[in-house]
Amino acid sequence: MVQKLIVCISIVICLVQSSAWAQSLRDSHGTDFWLALPPNDHSSGGSDAAILSLHVNCDGPTDVTITATARDGTVDTQTTRVPGAAVWEFRFNALPYELRGVTSPNGSSNDGEKSMPAAIHITTSEDVSVYAVMRDDSTSDAWLVLPTDALGTSYRVSTYASSATVDTTIIFGLPLVRFTAIYASQFVIVATEDNTDITIDLSVSRSSVANGAQRSIRLDRGRSYLLQARVTDTRQNDDLTGTRIVATKPIVVLGAHTRAQVPVLKDNASRDCLVEQLPSVDTWGKHIIVPPLQIPNDYLSTSASDVTQCRILAAEDSTLVQINGQEPSRIDAGKFLDTALVSALDVVATKPVLVTIVDRTANRVDGSRRSGDPSLILMPPIEQYLSTYRVVNVEPRLTGTAFYTQHQITCVVPMNGVASLTLDGVPSAPATAIAGTSFGYVHYRVAAGPHQVRSDSSFGIFVYGYGPAESYGYTGGMAFQRLYVPSVVLKVLDVVGYPGDTDTMFVVVDSISNVVDLRLSGVNQLAASITVDLSTFIPDTSTVADPVTLGGVVPFVRSFDSLSVGDTVETVIGRHVLGSDTLTTSSVKDVLWTTGAGDTVDVRTIIVDGRVITLGICLEQRPRLFDPSVAVPARVKHYYDILGRDAGTTIDGLSPGLYFVR
Repeated sequence: MVQKLIVCISIVICLVQSSAWAQSLRDSHGTDFWLALPPNDHSSGGSDAAILSLHVNCDGPTDVTITATARDGTVDTQTTRVPGAAVWEFRFNALPYELRGVTSPNGSSNDGEKSMPAAIHITTSEDVSVYAVMRDDSTSDAWLVLPTDALGTSYRVSTYASSATVDTTIIFGLPLVRFTAIYASQFVIVATEDNTDITIDLSVSRSSVANGAQRSIRLDRGRSYLLQARVTDTRQNDDLTGTRIVATKPIVVLGAHTRAQVPVLKDNASRDCLVEQLPSVDTWGKHIIVPPLQIPNDYLSTSASDVTQCRILAAEDSTLVQINGQEPSRIDAGKFLDTALVSALDVVATKPVLVTIVDRTANRVDGSRRSGDPSLILMPPIEQYLSTYRVVNVEPRLTGTAFYTQHQITCVVPMNGVASLTLDGVPSAPATAIAGTSFGYVHYRVAAGPHQVRSDSSFGIFVYGYGPAESYGYTGGMAFQRLYVPSVVLKVLDVVGYPGDTDTMFVVVDSISNVVDLRLSGVNQLAASITVDLSTFIPDTSTVADPVTLGGVVPFVRSFDSLSVGDTVETVIGRHVLGSDTLTTSSVKDVLWTTGAGDTVDVRTIIVDGRVITLGICLEQRPRLFDPSVAVPARVKHYYDILGRDAGTTIDGLSPGLYFVR
């Protein structure tokens, strides 16, 4: 029953959003992109240099400009005209641009928790999608670079636990632990606008640089910020997953790891770097289907625990998560649930969750070079599926033996949409149905390079590949619509007084349909206007918009960190006046809710009008001595004699002393 109820909620969200998507779809295509390079491990000393490969996927002729700023502030600009539909690769030596982190417990913090210039900015003349690949000789991963217009201001980090390789020596019967290397859980932030204020609440009580869980920083446009977990002999597995990041303007957040072992079982295991650009919380979903990966040809698991992990991260407290219809588990804000990914998972939640696949370590026997290793893959929720994608299966080596030996694309598609699913124009193979759902999944074994996948139905997609002790994986694309539309009731409180009394009119939050949805929407500013009848209440700061109707409009803008029932959003100080009635109404109009990024947010707003009640007014039904709604006629003098007879409007030739005026 719980499962059916939650799925219905997800479907309703999709239907509500469909008309908005047709008008202005926020997806993985754009013309402006930012990224930075988190620390990778370069200790292997292999023959392949550290590289960054940027794949710009163009639908037609496009001008591409890439401005890459190194750690030392040096700027390299590349401009290219892509002549037609193509995936254009730009290749850089990664080392000048890669942020440098801690490699040993007592090592230098290097670039940690500093505002650094190292960032890469991509602009294009037409909409494109961008994929990034970061690699060294035996450690690599890839990610989908999100366009600036798909970014948000509120994030939770998803990464993986730190680990280390150690040498333990027994001296006088006591163990002496010495690190040979450490591999840190980490994340990177990039600001897209100047004067971006960012608050960080770590999931742990310390970092590689300082103790304490909170950080407040300010970054300007194009500045990056690295934060790494601290690894010590007593705490080797700190994990930054769940860290909350809130900014005043749109930011990039990369969840990353210098070189993860998944799961962490023993020291002598292969590792790989992790990178994935994370979506803002307001785009997370409540229904995510996670198919199993197509395993490498030479796959070998050493134990029941040695399997790929699915990580489910909650944004809010008391999130109930149900997997394959089983008894729900509760996850609180910033906490996560890991579950083995050996068969398809149908994940349904009562509140938004972020789901990632963390692929397993492939080699736990010294000297083995079996295919695969950890990679981080963001799973799109069904609420954010699209119907067409162009993706790239990457191959770093331009000549010689290929770096990756197996490339895969996996699609999650409604079973009634499988017939229309095509890969590069070729109809799909049959899908494997997922029990308890209307969805199935299709695995494609493909060659390196670009691929077009489309269907008449919306579907999810991710891309990955394997080489000897190597892998990459990333989301192939998705929508980034803000899914949560809360309702807020604003009420204008009544004011009562005698003419001449000073009074204050309040606009308050009377109710909120869902406080969580309001917070997830990212809204933090309200702009609106209060309307008052100036014949009964005159604000100190108002101007008469229309002298004929005496309509008054008082605009206001209110910023807030959070909004709760009973909060006052505006006050208007004024005074009661003798008007044309004992009762008039005041209301709110021109309501506009926005985020710190300046984006408009759809908040259903209901207005409850207030009353202005004026006391002590004569209610007799006859013309009043003064009616402010009626224009005052020009005054004409009339002269009267001592008997009260009207002598007209002039007294030419007569003595004024014999007449009086009224």
